[in-house]
Amino acid sequence: MSAAAKFDLVILGSGSTAFAAALRAQELGKTALMTEERSVGGTCVNRGCLPSKNLIEAAKLVYDARHPRYPGLKPAALELDFPQLVQQKDDVIAGYREGRRHRRLPQEEVREPSRGQVSDRGRARAVRRSAHG
Repeated sequence: MSAAAKFDLVILGSGSTAFAAALRAQELGKTALMTEERSVGGTCVNRGCLPSKNLIEAAKLVYDARHPRYPGLKPAALELDFPQLVQQKDDVIAGYREGRRHRRLPQEEVREPSRGQVSDRGRARAVRRSAHG
């Protein structure tokens, strides 16, 4: 893609709403560019919903083993390997992120890491971040 590529829609971010906007653009026969300052997937996939729910579910399993709900079940102590648990969480996130890349729309592009800049005449551009931010 050239530095001066033209798109009908520039989307700031690459979370679920950004993907929905890109899908809608494609339905309308338009081209879309998503800019992403961090990692594709946005906050929910990378730092919010997905990682937290993954670790919360693991914690629930440990708690439930130690506090059985039914009479006759004895508490059990699950061994915790926290680095392995975190690696598993990271693998889930990487798999989800990679799956999104492969489901990407044909007309859609993502520039990562980049910021979207909007000018005063309804124009926007993706600016690559330097190594220093």
